Amino acid sequence: MAADLDVTVGGNTALSENQRAATYKIQKYVDVAAIIAADAGADLASATKITAAENLAVIDIPIYTWVQMAVCQIIEAATGTATIDIGDGDDVEGWEAAVDITAAAGTVTYSNDDADAFSLQIASGKVYGSAADQLDILFNNDTTNGKFLITLVCVDLSCPQYDVN
Repeated sequence: MAADLDVTVGGNTALSENQRAATYKIQKYVDVAAIIAADAGADLASATKITAAENLAVIDIPIYTWVQMAVCQIIEAATGTATIDIGDGDDVEGWEAAVDITAAAGTVTYSNDDADAFSLQIASGKVYGSAADQLDILFNNDTTNGKFLITLVCVDLSCPQYDVN
């Protein structure tokens, strides 16, 4: 599913030499109200909310990356009813379905149950070996606020010393 809005700018997707061939994390702080204000209705369906079924690309996933786990930590709870699905271009809820972003600050949800396509228990994560992708969040409800941190636990599988990519 193509993202309605790409907010990947500001994520730490560039890899340092120390991160190559090591486990590292990619993180994106998502502030719903700030995204709405910055967009002002340009790409989102509304200038006052992210509407149900809108999909935001939040993290660029480089080619030759093994993503082992996706984690969502609530920083500030959204109000009302608000859940998100965390996935990518192959599966909109591949990492986690129906994450409650109205949960208390500090609540952590991670992709480790048998219901999620890329779960650590099922398929040991996902290798993005043929193309780069983006981590997407799909809003299941109209949402006006809330803050959360998305973290991917990754391993770089590229081989720059052999110039194969």
